[in-house]
Amino acid sequence: MKTVISISLGSKKQDFEFTTTFLGQRLKVKRLGTDGSSARAAKLLRHWDGRADAIGLGVVKDSYRIGAQRLIDQDNLRLSQEVTRVPLTTGARLGDIFLEWAVRQTQAKLGRYFDNANVLFFSGMANYKLAMSMSEYTANLQFADPLLQLGVPKLLTSLDALGLYASGMHYVSDWTPPRVIPALLLKQWTRFVLGKAMTKATMVVAPVHELDDFGLEELAGKTVITSNVNDERLARFRDKGVNMVIDGAAVLEGHVLGPEMLDAMIIAATGKAPDEILEEDILEIITRLGMAPRILYPNGFKRVNRFAFVIHPLSQEYFKKVKPIELLSHVSPPMFMNSLEKIMAYAPPFVYSKVTGIRSPTGVETEGWLISVGGTPREIMAHSPEFTYRRLLDAAAMAR
Repeated sequence: MKTVISISLGSKKQDFEFTTTFLGQRLKVKRLGTDGSSARAAKLLRHWDGRADAIGLGVVKDSYRIGAQRLIDQDNLRLSQEVTRVPLTTGARLGDIFLEWAVRQTQAKLGRYFDNANVLFFSGMANYKLAMSMSEYTANLQFADPLLQLGVPKLLTSLDALGLYASGMHYVSDWTPPRVIPALLLKQWTRFVLGKAMTKATMVVAPVHELDDFGLEELAGKTVITSNVNDERLARFRDKGVNMVIDGAAVLEGHVLGPEMLDAMIIAATGKAPDEILEEDILEIITRLGMAPRILYPNGFKRVNRFAFVIHPLSQEYFKKVKPIELLSHVSPPMFMNSLEKIMAYAPPFVYSKVTGIRSPTGVETEGWLISVGGTPREIMAHSPEFTYRRLLDAAAMAR
């Protein structure tokens, strides 16, 4: 019987062990948490080096690939160097494959679920492959890397910006905030900025343990894309009002397996070195074992679709319902309304109102926005078609 050990920087409360037949081999599998202690993880790695057949190192990522660049995480590299006699894996590649696979399966199963979604990544560098896949469905991507790594209150809003940030990381990796900024204050400020970004997003991509500090205000109504969601985590998501969880982790023998554990099991069962196992091999194993991504509904099935409808005023009466013009229009002479009508034709598009509370017999809900351009029919006819088209395209971009 072969032994597989998974050493995680996560909680010891999540530890478990089991014995199973996997890819024709009998395996004894054990998870050991360290409650965030790198020193404890290093000690366990040294202990099991030579005693286990394969070791997984969890809640870390040894490298990030951004375009043609491969960036090495030095802290994780130091931990990995504690093991010299047996294969060790962080499961980073397997985690990327599982999450991308889970998103594509969800898009196919639920039908255009990610189209134009607002997606917040806690780390675009750690989830670059997933972000690339997401970009096929939506341009509304945000990455909190500068905020969480450097304390800079700035979110990146495109893959190009993420690439530029990654290329300059070696210049600022040793930067520390000025000592005049207390560490506690900086931490609270970072959480505040990240929390605000979460409330505006419809989907959040983050390691499951990093969501523990956030509650109903930030997570209610959200779709969470993560890995390693066990029953305890799912109960927390239920209490926090999460609509849906897409879990990129496998379940075996009643246990949720992190990518580092599953990868270590594959290495032990096949007898191959980590770099000898190709992506095609992993996909074949996933198919052979009948594994499928988990789509979980902590509070029962709930899906909210979104729409936008572009409108324009039919007459001057429309302006009497638009704040803050409403009050002014009631006390102003007709001549003012004529001038206002001309001015509003040049105004950029704006959200006239938000529509909620629509629910189908199947339980699917929808919410949407009425986005208005400012031209009445008279003003539209008084300008060139290109004048109106420019504003309609701006309104479409706002809708997206």
